[in-house]
Amino acid sequence: MRGVMMLFFQVLILCFQAKAWHAVRRSFELEQTTAPQEKLHLITDCMHVTSEEGEFSFVKLPPVRSTSKHGAHWMTPGVEAAERADPDDPSLGAATVCGVYFVADPDQTIEVTMRQVNVDCRTGGLMAFVDGWELNGQYFPGERDHEKPLELRVQEFCAEQGASVGGGPWPPKTVGAASNAWVFRSSQNAALVQYRIPERGSFVLSARFHHNPKPCNIMAEGLAPYYMLRNYGLRRNCTLTALFPAVVSVVAVEVGEINESVRYCERVRMDDRLEVGGSVGLDPSYQLVRASTICGRSRGRVDLDQTILCGTTSVRLISSGRHSNQAMVTMRMADESDLQLATVICEM
Repeated sequence: MRGVMMLFFQVLILCFQAKAWHAVRRSFELEQTTAPQEKLHLITDCMHVTSEEGEFSFVKLPPVRSTSKHGAHWMTPGVEAAERADPDDPSLGAATVCGVYFVADPDQTIEVTMRQVNVDCRTGGLMAFVDGWELNGQYFPGERDHEKPLELRVQEFCAEQGASVGGGPWPPKTVGAASNAWVFRSSQNAALVQYRIPERGSFVLSARFHHNPKPCNIMAEGLAPYYMLRNYGLRRNCTLTALFPAVVSVVAVEVGEINESVRYCERVRMDDRLEVGGSVGLDPSYQLVRASTICGRSRGRVDLDQTILCGTTSVRLISSGRHSNQAMVTMRMADESDLQLATVICEM
């Protein structure tokens, strides 16, 4: 009898241990599956502008021929028959170049990691990372204002043998990057991934924003209460650009000789100056219509308001490297009440 009781207790202990191990294993599995997932964004517009981090995915499939009792029509695989492909969709054009435009906070840079690339070079497919933005052949920051030459700012690639169209290898893999992932970094708070996919293709990328301790060129996202432009004592030009008509207010300035009060410097050739104006294109260094040119040092709040009715509004700090220049400005989108006080009007 005692042997039967001992056997019974041993069976109970084994059952308890099995249940306990099962609970521990389930807890571990749940912990593994609840890891934070990267936010997924589906790219549907040819010009996709975003200020969010996360994972971005694009897929293009060729339309297939389908017939029904109502007649023949084109449809895309995986889409309901009632949802027809739009023939006027610009992304369907063989030569259309589209892009994912990133803009972060003024004191951030952008890191883009290409997770997957299925863009065939042989069919005319092409992708490119742009350190900045490109629109209609013009770049921000302007070619004269960026620390890198344009050939280093634009890196083209596609999926053919993992090589760039120029025949060279992809950029070197960043230390710590995931397997088969290629990493690009911007020099300012604006970056662009362009793609041309004539027939079919897809890509997946992730974007991360990092702190920039010395921002120079800034793409205005319209949310900051004010913007600071500094050259940090270097010979460099720094530009604040907004892609909308805006009212610019120069709050404080210290440009050039600090013993001179703030003054307008249009008639005197100054190596250190602050230019406020607008342009039709993205690069103000070529076609900026100036509203004012300012230099000197403010000894209090200035509040020089100027309304720029142009497609692009820019504040450009030009520095010789002999002075530590800085300027604080605010920028807001112009409305109807600002039309009569326009300082500069560009042809739209």
